Amino acid sequence: MCYNIYMNSKRIIFIVVMKKIIALIAIFGLFAPFSYALAEAEFNSSMIITDEDMQNCAGWTANDVQTFLQDKGSYLANYKCEDVSGTIKSAAEIIYDAAQAYTISPKFLLVTLQKEQSLVTDESPTQKQLDWATGFAVCDGCYLSDPKVVKYKGFAKQVDGAAGIIRWYYDNKSTKSYIKQKGAAVYIDNTEVVPQSWATAFLYTYTPHLHGNKNFWRLWNTWFAGLYPNGTVVTNASSTNYWLIQNGKKRLFTSKSVLVSRADPKMAITLSETDLNNYENGTNIAFSNYSLLKAPSGYFLVDYDMIRPFASADVVSKIGYNPQEVVDVSDNDLFGYTLGPAINASTTAPQGEIYKITDLNNSLYLHKNDILYPITDSSLLKTNFANLSIINKTKKDIANLSVANNPIVFTDGALLKVKDTNRLYVVENGKKRRISDEQTFLAMGYKKTNLVEISALTAFTVPDGEALYISNALASSEYLGDSESVVEDLFKTKLPAYLVAEYPTGRILAGKNIDTKRSIASLTKILVAYEALNQDFNLKKSTTYNSKLHTAYNNPLSLINGEKILNKDLLYTSLVASVNNASRMMGASSGLTEKSFISAINTRLEQWGADNTTITDTTGLDDDNISTPRDVLKIFITALKNSTIKDAMSDVTYSFKEVLNKNKIVTHNLKNTNDLMQNSKKTYRILASKTGYTDEAGAVLVMLIESKTTKEQYVIITMGNGSANRFVEPNKLALWAISPSSTASIANVK
Repeated sequence: MCYNIYMNSKRIIFIVVMKKIIALIAIFGLFAPFSYALAEAEFNSSMIITDEDMQNCAGWTANDVQTFLQDKGSYLANYKCEDVSGTIKSAAEIIYDAAQAYTISPKFLLVTLQKEQSLVTDESPTQKQLDWATGFAVCDGCYLSDPKVVKYKGFAKQVDGAAGIIRWYYDNKSTKSYIKQKGAAVYIDNTEVVPQSWATAFLYTYTPHLHGNKNFWRLWNTWFAGLYPNGTVVTNASSTNYWLIQNGKKRLFTSKSVLVSRADPKMAITLSETDLNNYENGTNIAFSNYSLLKAPSGYFLVDYDMIRPFASADVVSKIGYNPQEVVDVSDNDLFGYTLGPAINASTTAPQGEIYKITDLNNSLYLHKNDILYPITDSSLLKTNFANLSIINKTKKDIANLSVANNPIVFTDGALLKVKDTNRLYVVENGKKRRISDEQTFLAMGYKKTNLVEISALTAFTVPDGEALYISNALASSEYLGDSESVVEDLFKTKLPAYLVAEYPTGRILAGKNIDTKRSIASLTKILVAYEALNQDFNLKKSTTYNSKLHTAYNNPLSLINGEKILNKDLLYTSLVASVNNASRMMGASSGLTEKSFISAINTRLEQWGADNTTITDTTGLDDDNISTPRDVLKIFITALKNSTIKDAMSDVTYSFKEVLNKNKIVTHNLKNTNDLMQNSKKTYRILASKTGYTDEAGAVLVMLIESKTTKEQYVIITMGNGSANRFVEPNKLALWAISPSSTASIANVK
């Protein structure tokens, strides 16, 4: 729909009203909560992978497997051992041979190697990890010393066994009652699942737990499914080629000139060969944008993915095209293009030009095909029209032109940042997809230099798409804490639960009840801080205390209504001194309601793979804030990647002054709630720490320590400790972790 330019007064009034609405929204924090989703599809417990996926062994060669391992920096890329016949072969050859022998996908074997023993990403696996590589024949309650189990020990036997048992399941699916059946309900960890593929049924037979199979799904989709939105330009470090991601396929730009006519090469994301091969080849992009093509069927103008026919050869000449600009093509070369509207003698600006209306508030329009398209934000010039120059016009010049009812939208692949907020977006199909956090932004390969800043008004007018999350497997490819290998209790203690892990890899060295859910008390505040920093919590702004919104048990700051505190001080107060109302104030200043804020935390936990963690409030006082030592490890290591959070959790003391004080208690001097941080004579340093306590949770603690001697770093987690002498056992555990005797104990287990 179009209208005459002199109808613009209504449109101007509309924009003024919209600006007022946005101002109110910004004041009262009424932005609607976003719908979050994984970069890949949502997990469906009844369909983990298809039978085609499981049995596709033809797609990859041994060289492809080797390339995959090299791209991941895997130890297995250089690993060789005897195969099942006694011949020395590389890990890639062993994986490939097993896949071919049993008609099972090598991708299944690679994911299983990672799920069970982290062997794809572990740079220095133990012999034990290699010996029990796929977890084959290692059942719940089995002993590795059992002769019936020992016969399957060894990397090649494990790989062969994993591929072989899946094939055996296919061939014997009706002969054994313990083989899960397609279409038949089965309870997995007290949850009903109805497998919709035999492959899914067999995965539950192989690993009869939801968490392990969800990890399998995450890895599969992270490694073997395309993640990038339409409009993403990608390249590969080993080539000079560029591709456009479109509808799940990659389209090759056949030359650099074709590329620059449609996209900015600086926007390109470098993918590994393996990641690039996750996308099927689409039709090549062979012609520069606005090329003039001459085919047997006539003349055409290329307009991105559309070709527009000229009414005649005379029209081509009349518009002023140089004959030397014409590219001779066959009709077959036009395959894949959409046929657009014809260009006739009366058509003006078929390639488009930018008008600035100098006597209409310098309004911007795209003039194309005799129509003016409103450009509501000058940032569109950078994202959409970098190759077009601006032409000054007046209202009189455009009096006879029609104006499109709908304004120009951002081009697919554009990266946007809303001014004065932490909100980042990528545009796809005319919608803005929220990039959930900086970790996702960087792991996807995006560059901050490519962000285009837009106003809150502009952001409000762009429809929301599903937000972009990536699984923890992609964001933290070196993380080893999800391995399903058995964790032994090497540190004998009466503590109900503990965990010791290497930092930053997360390799778990020892633990007790590490997958048992427990209340986590104020460890919740780590998640509150992380979520706030990835919403609209601005450290340079302040928050006014309101007892109706922020009251919580205990008030060590003696806050009263109307007092203002700098947001940075709220964050440090919450993490250093575990002040409850400071944590509530953070959540309330995030731009979300408290309910939406808590929901956002739980969604993030889901995408991180912290499946056994649930948050119900922002202080940790609710006993239903639950997690496990294994999940706390993942949460803590992920949160430490945020330098602000790490700095706060490293402070022994913290002091600040209120921005606005009403009760003469202006200055606050706080100390860290971990008493171990007050002792400088320890043989280890505490680099970051968070404590918590409720009657239900007992004393809980997570800390990053560093040996003063070896400089090696470890994460120490204790849960369910008694309130009396609550730091005695954590200190013993830390001393044990850095001692030579513990290293020997761990080596023996390895």
